[in-house]
Amino acid sequence: MTSTTETRHNPAKDGELALEARDLGFQWASSQPMLRFPDVVIPRGEHLFLQGASGSGKSTLLSLLSGMQVPHSGSVRILGSELQRLGSGARDRFRADHIGVIFQQFNLVPYLSALANVTLPCRLSRVRLEQTRPDPDSAAKELLGLLAIPEDHWHRKVTRLSIGQQQRIAAARALMGSPGIILADEPTSALDSDNRDRFLDLLLGLADDRGASVVFVSHDRSLSRHFHHLVHLGGES
Repeated sequence: MTSTTETRHNPAKDGELALEARDLGFQWASSQPMLRFPDVVIPRGEHLFLQGASGSGKSTLLSLLSGMQVPHSGSVRILGSELQRLGSGARDRFRADHIGVIFQQFNLVPYLSALANVTLPCRLSRVRLEQTRPDPDSAAKELLGLLAIPEDHWHRKVTRLSIGQQQRIAAARALMGSPGIILADEPTSALDSDNRDRFLDLLLGLADDRGASVVFVSHDRSLSRHFHHLVHLGGES
């Protein structure tokens, strides 16, 4: 696997890092080659664009950064915590408390309303509940308004909303409770270029307001202009 990295900001000091991944290696099976990944360092409040073609290892790297998989070598430190030193239950709790995830297929709960989907992190994490002001419903309504979801849609089931609206609801859910880092796995792949840029501007603007860092995964390198840092993955996964 080949890779390139690019940064438009100077790295922050250790205590100011949102994410630091060093010397990562991962092997899905003993019969397969070890995947090697570039080092990733993101100061708090800055954003990374992770770009690569299908099969380049983007989703594998994202699973390592989120703690869903544990690396066979190297380390992942998020907000000062070294994930591979935590047990599986503790990693799940850390992810619920400190990481917002926007999935490519959004993974909204189909039988819940838009509002209930957005407040879900506060029901799963006491940390995110305590960081929500003034209360989950009010904070969720503010996010939905900022993301241009009409008020008469807030209590509709998400399956009755458009793809673009579902995408913005998934972003609102990830931002809920002010997690320190947001991981986004190609959530704009179904959108045209104008809507992709509009969504990115909204997402990064809201993240900036909350002091969150964003790791955004996509095959489309033209989106990198929105980000402070770029990592390009090449080769086969």
